[in-house]
Amino acid sequence: MNIRLSIGANLGRRAATLREAIRRLAGLPGTRLLAASSFYETAPWGKTDQPPFLNGAVELETALAPETLLHETQAIEQALGRVRHEHWGARTIDIDLVYATEEDGVAAAADANGTNEATRIVRRNTPELRLPHPYLLERAFVLEPLHEIEPGLILEGRPIASWCEKNAGQGVKKSDELAAPWPLQSIACVSADRGLGKDGKLLFRIPEDMAFFKQQTKTEGSVVIMGRKTWESLGRKPLAGRTNVVVSSSMKAPLFEGGRAAIAAGGVVGNTGRTSGTAHLEYASNLSQLSVLLEHLHCERPHRPFWLIGGGTLYRQLLPYTSRIFLTEVAATPPADTFFPPLDGFACIKKSPAKTPGVMFAEYLRK
Repeated sequence: MNIRLSIGANLGRRAATLREAIRRLAGLPGTRLLAASSFYETAPWGKTDQPPFLNGAVELETALAPETLLHETQAIEQALGRVRHEHWGARTIDIDLVYATEEDGVAAAADANGTNEATRIVRRNTPELRLPHPYLLERAFVLEPLHEIEPGLILEGRPIASWCEKNAGQGVKKSDELAAPWPLQSIACVSADRGLGKDGKLLFRIPEDMAFFKQQTKTEGSVVIMGRKTWESLGRKPLAGRTNVVVSSSMKAPLFEGGRAAIAAGGVVGNTGRTSGTAHLEYASNLSQLSVLLEHLHCERPHRPFWLIGGGTLYRQLLPYTSRIFLTEVAATPPADTFFPPLDGFACIKKSPAKTPGVMFAEYLRK
């Protein structure tokens, strides 16, 4: 089933909460994140005497039944501080299931207005869940983000662009907030079977690859993100000219400035310590803390690049939030115990041979 969800928040650290909600949605069992929209600043709907909302849309591919997914989203809302005081009232997080389709031939109600001949609209009409969402065609804050991630979507026989035009003027505009769960780029040197390392050590140390790594990651404002083992493989020395972020539950450091205020406001934060010179060192104990830490770094300097540099666990965990991958591919298969994850959902857009025999530089982009 492909299902589209509307997410929104108008209390607390809105963007950080929405990004954390997307991360948790992508991590549900049998579920894959297909797309997440930009965030949109919107006037409140239904109950107008409350702060403005930040809204977005998410598309998931999931094996979960709609009712099971609903219960999972409610659990995510609760975990992120949602308290249901009043209908259409202010909230820390809101996740709505709005529209779902599945391949023809799977148990679903046939509908003449399906998106195409190969899909059927999933319909539910129970006290617990209504699909499609009853207000889907009336809410610009749902339609505009949905139009961004699926411009060819047909709703009730009309293009979604037409519904957006019909609901124009509801005070919806794209936000400057960092919308992507994390706009990550991954970079690694891998063997022919995607091996990364063995016994905590890299498989390859190729001067041409190391020069390429430095060229890519040592640009103005660059942030390099790594796990504990990768940090230890660097001799526990931050890479010069870059902000180094180490993700590890066992490493502790003082909170960065503003961190305690974020905790008091209900957020989750990473720990940081600044070194002298041109390299900076920061810490996050888990992925939730990493999310807020990256928001903090983004606010310090928008448009800065975020690079994921290892190891295998982080590459795999953060693949849903990775937009581009740079691999130095080596035509050899030495024994390895750590591997780069499969590149499902990515397309190779560029390959060029290195001067080193048997080495290729490849670039992959999310489809």
